[in-house]
Amino acid sequence: MLQSADLGGAQPGPVEPDLIHPLLPQPCADASMPQPIAQRSLAADYDPRHRVYENVGRYRPGDARAYLAELKDQLARCRAGGDETGFRGIAEDTAGPDTVLFIRQYDEGDRWAAYLVAAVGRYVVVVLVTDPVVGAGDYTIVNDFGRAAIDRVRAN
Repeated sequence: MLQSADLGGAQPGPVEPDLIHPLLPQPCADASMPQPIAQRSLAADYDPRHRVYENVGRYRPGDARAYLAELKDQLARCRAGGDETGFRGIAEDTAGPDTVLFIRQYDEGDRWAAYLVAAVGRYVVVVLVTDPVVGAGDYTIVNDFGRAAIDRVRAN
């Protein structure tokens, strides 16, 4: 899990119960996806404009990569457009192999949160960056924290 040193000194803590963004994204509500057998989440205020979330789930053998493959497929099939609330794929492999960068747009498409999801062995790492001030999650920040989170999972 991300530590204070990864977060510029910010102290990670629990995720607020009313978070509107899923920490285990599933763009197509009617499709099934592999589920973790255990997971942990944290949140931290990175700076006055950005809040960072991390969810790490442990999966049965092969299911982490299956989750990522299904996520990529769903990002293409159930893409939100225009003023819709939903998910939009941005790029793959931005933080190394088996990663995907995407957004969740909301408030009639005027605001978005940035996600980076990675499959690392039996784990799926989800990093989410929100901006409660102007509603524009930052791709660079989510990539940087995503790389740090991936490194932490690989080290354990």
